[in-house]
Amino acid sequence: MKLIIFGVGKAGKKILSYPLRKNCEIVAVVDNNKEAWGTEVEGHKVLPPNSISNLSYDIILIAVMKYYYEVEEQLMSMGVSRDKIQPAVGWERIKYLSDELDEYFHVEKQNVPFEKKPVTGNLPSGEETRKAHNRRVREGFFDKYCNGEGLDICCASDPVTPGCSGWDMINGDAQYLHGVEDEIFDFVYSSHGLEHMRDVRIALKNWFRVVRRGGYLILYIPHRDLYEKRKTLPSKWNLDHKHMFLIGEAEAPDTLDIVEEIRGSLEGYDILYIKKCDEGHTIDDPDVHSDGEYAIEIVIKKKK
Repeated sequence: MKLIIFGVGKAGKKILSYPLRKNCEIVAVVDNNKEAWGTEVEGHKVLPPNSISNLSYDIILIAVMKYYYEVEEQLMSMGVSRDKIQPAVGWERIKYLSDELDEYFHVEKQNVPFEKKPVTGNLPSGEETRKAHNRRVREGFFDKYCNGEGLDICCASDPVTPGCSGWDMINGDAQYLHGVEDEIFDFVYSSHGLEHMRDVRIALKNWFRVVRRGGYLILYIPHRDLYEKRKTLPSKWNLDHKHMFLIGEAEAPDTLDIVEEIRGSLEGYDILYIKKCDEGHTIDDPDVHSDGEYAIEIVIKKKK
């Protein structure tokens, strides 16, 4: 498998540091930055993009953190077939989880066993939970649903409440919560995590599995029309998104009805509420990232 790596920023450098599988080779590293041309990164000379036309390759991995669509369009304008272009979105995640990049690179997983303890550390955070805090205080959200022992899934460094436990990619695949016992948390919360799960229903079943009877599963997921502002993947804002969500409506190929996903996954529950959250949202332009809240919030109670 002959690979071209497009991008020598943080993502590209990280990918180039990983050992290749035996059947793979990097035939070129390219970048749009003229100042990088002729320099070496991890032993590879950086070339201008127009050099691609003279190369034999199977896949171009786009290793950029922004402007993926612009690079994709650039490559296609050069005659590169779309089926030879692949986003290298797992450049960091591959250290902990299975990823499409495993086909090309051999990276030992470095999972940290889950421990029931307060969230600490400095993992990068989108701060979506923090943006909803003031609204939730006004609504009495924390007093009603976040008492006792909690688990925040995909929280990074932005837990829903101080003192709750956290599960993130360093602990392994959040779909399964391997190592977490059944019914040991009073509430389980996840903000902007469900759209990253390969199988939404498996994730919901396991997240609900660890909720105590009488406790709550709380979901906070991006609303398709507030966040994505488009109807199909890939996401302009996060290439790792595997699904889009609406309330009471599914639309092939990528949009799921979150109500139907819950009904198809869980037993012994009541949906206390489900609502669109758009406080502070003012940007409708599909080419500009949204501000404020752009989410669906759901509180599900596990019957006693």
